[in-house]
Amino acid sequence: MSRYRLPAPLEELPFVIRPDSETPPFDWETVFGRSAPVELEIGSGKGLFLASAGAQYPDRSFLGVERAGKYFRRAVVRIHGAGLENVRIIRTDAFDLLERWIPPGSVAVAHVYFPDPWPKKRHAKRRLLQGELFRGIHKALCPDGVFCLGSDVRPYFDESVAEILGSGQFTQIEWPDDSPDRIATSYAIKYEKEGRGLNYAKFRRLDTK
Repeated sequence: MSRYRLPAPLEELPFVIRPDSETPPFDWETVFGRSAPVELEIGSGKGLFLASAGAQYPDRSFLGVERAGKYFRRAVVRIHGAGLENVRIIRTDAFDLLERWIPPGSVAVAHVYFPDPWPKKRHAKRRLLQGELFRGIHKALCPDGVFCLGSDVRPYFDESVAEILGSGQFTQIEWPDDSPDRIATSYAIKYEKEGRGLNYAKFRRLDTK
């Protein structure tokens, strides 16, 4: 049996959210069947962070969003194999998710790790890390909510940190390398083996009213 084989079609698995079967915005108690702090991972890739974080923090609820079909499927397989009840995943556009689906002020922590930097200028509009995303995350986070960021491309990382802090919507806080919530992603493991520098930053939401 293929290790990517699932017991049912993707849309029938209980932890997979189908955008065409829901009406925005989400009601978290309905989505997760309980009331608990919600953490959002934007760009879940192969699902390693979701599976690891969900297992490490059973008292929290995790939602991942991944647009690429091949990675979404692998994430679904991984989450299914982990047997976690506190993890959900959706395949859709992150900007649309933040705009329509996430109730304002309802997310405790937002995570964005190792997005494609799209280094060429003509591809700049494709970059995930941009003002629209940061504004969407600020809107989604609860008061004093936290935004965790990771990138292996130092210039991209530095530009993003400068834009985040320059917006006046966040303040940077300490995030030691040995923090228990510094949970590896597939790309983090890959890039570390390749000797690339990994850059992380953590921010706290500021009230801009």
